[in-house]
Amino acid sequence: MVKRYLIRITRKIFLWLKTKQAGVGLGLVSFAESLFLPIITDPFLIAVILANRSRWLYYTVVAIVTSVLGGTVAYILGYWFFDTIGHNLLDIYGFSDRFAVMAEDVDDSGFVFVLLGALTPIPYKLVALVSGFVQINPITFVLASIFGRILRLGTVGFAAHLVGPETLKLMRKYLHSVAYILLVILLVYIVYSWL
Repeated sequence: MVKRYLIRITRKIFLWLKTKQAGVGLGLVSFAESLFLPIITDPFLIAVILANRSRWLYYTVVAIVTSVLGGTVAYILGYWFFDTIGHNLLDIYGFSDRFAVMAEDVDDSGFVFVLLGALTPIPYKLVALVSGFVQINPITFVLASIFGRILRLGTVGFAAHLVGPETLKLMRKYLHSVAYILLVILLVYIVYSWL
């Protein structure tokens, strides 16, 4: 039932992204994805850019800015309201166990932790909640989020502009490989910092 609902919502969003309000729609999707929506922004960004390739930079910036804003709201939820709202969001998406593990592992490597969350398929909303809960420096959180989202969404936006419709295929093919490489780098960094 939830899957059918998500598919229906996704189709409606894609239709909205073909209208003149595509920038607003993309911004709302990107913001909501970083806060609570269980989808990723990348395919929506690609769809909007493919519909209007000359405005690829505008749409990419919209996605980056609204994603960081959504992540910042999630950070604030983690920081101030974790005991009341944060637990409920984790339970809704089944992230409670993953959250506990992440909270234990996040220590001095806050920038790298947030950067990888902003770059990889690790749910950015979860990284933002954990960052707020363990009280990573807010400036560190925002800077790592901006840098990571520029790298991820900037690359996706530029690829959609440059490559066109093949971007989705490339993203599906290589996204997980890149994510695993980045996770290995994080693990090496954490082990190195503990020694």
